[in-house]
Amino acid sequence: MIVGLPDSDGYDAIFTVVDRFSKMVHYIPTTSKATAIDVANLFVNFVWKLHGLPKKTILDRGPNFNAKFLQQLYKRLGVEPHFTTAYRPQVDGQSERANQFVEIYLCHYINHNQNDWVAFLPLAEFTYNNGVHSGSKQSPFFTCYGFHPQFAVGDTSEQVVPAADDHANILKKGYEEAKAALSIAQEVYKKYYDRKRCIAPTFVVGEKVFLDAANVRTDRPSKKLSHKRLGPYEVLEKVGRTSYKLKLPKSMKDHPTFHVSLLHGNPTDEFGRNPEQPPPVVTPQGEKEYEVQTILNSKKKGRTLYYFVKWKGYGDEENSWEPKVNLKNSPDLVRQFHERHPDAPRP
Repeated sequence: MIVGLPDSDGYDAIFTVVDRFSKMVHYIPTTSKATAIDVANLFVNFVWKLHGLPKKTILDRGPNFNAKFLQQLYKRLGVEPHFTTAYRPQVDGQSERANQFVEIYLCHYINHNQNDWVAFLPLAEFTYNNGVHSGSKQSPFFTCYGFHPQFAVGDTSEQVVPAADDHANILKKGYEEAKAALSIAQEVYKKYYDRKRCIAPTFVVGEKVFLDAANVRTDRPSKKLSHKRLGPYEVLEKVGRTSYKLKLPKSMKDHPTFHVSLLHGNPTDEFGRNPEQPPPVVTPQGEKEYEVQTILNSKKKGRTLYYFVKWKGYGDEENSWEPKVNLKNSPDLVRQFHERHPDAPRP
């Protein structure tokens, strides 16, 4: 699921479905607030009617997919869910590659206001499915159908129909843009994957390790600085060859198994000392949240209000834009900011 997109025809997210065998992809516009029932309906309306039901699925452990309704739906239909290790995008690499392609394509082709991306999803989907996959050495279309669908825009006809000619030229240009985006996405993904395949550290049971905070879900949408690490947490067991199960606090609702690329030993400086870190604030739910020192600015993006935050104990290079919902524990700072800047965007 790609979320956080600008509103386009009432949609702000893309539900990506990839077939593991053929690599065929479907880009389905949806909303970030889609429920388990919504996701199930999308699957039936856009995937099942074309391909039938899958024997197995690989899900991303997002709240939509983990909802009890969807689990029961799969059970009744005889589908066996298989979950990826928490936050290990390489495991579900086909979806990551498909998502990266459509993001690159839309960034280059949508209008300045970024509110027309839904109109370009069909062309993006066609281009991806008509492109040769590096693993199978053939396109998803050819794998499924045994041929490549035709896409050819002829020269302008003698009978002048300006609107039709303009539309044909737009399609032709869009197809060329999409093919270029696919090449860029394949190159970027290869570099990313190769970098992640470097020699990984090993840990022993009982050792304390730190966990990357960037993707950690909490009961509240509290902000963790992207470079910060949570922990340390005790290693309970090694799972497979490259993952570890951690002893997490009860307040953390995450799946406790993480890929080694997200784990780090005790960080020290060049003198072997533990680096000093600003002490985190412990919320009533027992979660660790980094403290806001002050609010510097505000802006609205679509319907969402953002605040430019300076974090206590960190330099200005770590200042970041945060949605209003992330500042639920800082109402006094929000009030003080608007008192100082009465004309700044506000709720």
